Amino acid sequence: MINVPKMGIFLSILFLAGCNQESNELTKEELETIYQEEVQKDLEKVNEIEKTKEIEEGSTNNEVEVISDSSTQNKESNSEKFESLPMDTQVALLTPYYDERGGPQSISEGLGSILYGMEESFIFIQVHSGAGVGHPVYRIERQGNTFYPVDGVINMGISGYEVTDPPQVSVTIDELMDDYENDPALYDASAANTDADQFDLASFNQMKILAEETSSSFETENSIEIIEPSSYAMFVDGILYSGETLEEMSSAEELRAQGYEIHELTAEEFDKLKRDMDEFGITNENLLEYYLSNY
Repeated sequence: MINVPKMGIFLSILFLAGCNQESNELTKEELETIYQEEVQKDLEKVNEIEKTKEIEEGSTNNEVEVISDSSTQNKESNSEKFESLPMDTQVALLTPYYDERGGPQSISEGLGSILYGMEESFIFIQVHSGAGVGHPVYRIERQGNTFYPVDGVINMGISGYEVTDPPQVSVTIDELMDDYENDPALYDASAANTDADQFDLASFNQMKILAEETSSSFETENSIEIIEPSSYAMFVDGILYSGETLEEMSSAEELRAQGYEIHELTAEEFDKLKRDMDEFGITNENLLEYYLSNY
């Protein structure tokens, strides 16, 4: 309810009443008319004040809404930009977060390729060198604008399959778009070395079943016989020695005492290094450098 300033009206009436007593020129009806006019003027002033407040408040609210709308549009914009990219490019952006061998530089240079498949909310990715085995297939799930790791499986060749876990990282579309906008040409080049429709839920689940069978078979065999570990190996001044040759050499401590540069490999490291040599074509010339960089 609007409050009309009554004091001003009251003083106006007293003044007009005094005039009426002195001059007898103003009648009761005229006084009422003047009163109504004064009330109307005061009402109009109050209405103007209220309108001014409403306009100011409306302007502030509109500014808040504009800021909110702008923020929403930015979020939608990144999502829309990502969806507008070819699927090969989307996968090229996602893969390095789960397999470092799938980095855009190495993939764009042809040092490997990205095989992938999609079904429902899942993306299956595998970085492959083009030869050999031991390349994990990871299942990634998209929930809204974020990707989450689920599980993985590895084909170990004659040894069967193994279940593995992808790196436990979640990735947002905002992060992927930041990567792309930093170097779109690089990721477009990486996308050229991708191959779609390689995996689906049925094929992935089948590999997991085979992995479980392999695990059960291994446990049965392991309970009957002891599996001998792989041979020990050692770099001596940059040259890798193993097996019988290593057995004929002095110990690592003795060789160090003689001034040789020694790097000892565990059985697991030696096995992995041999697989990497076959898979990536690493030569003896740069073998030590590769070992020191990756182990």
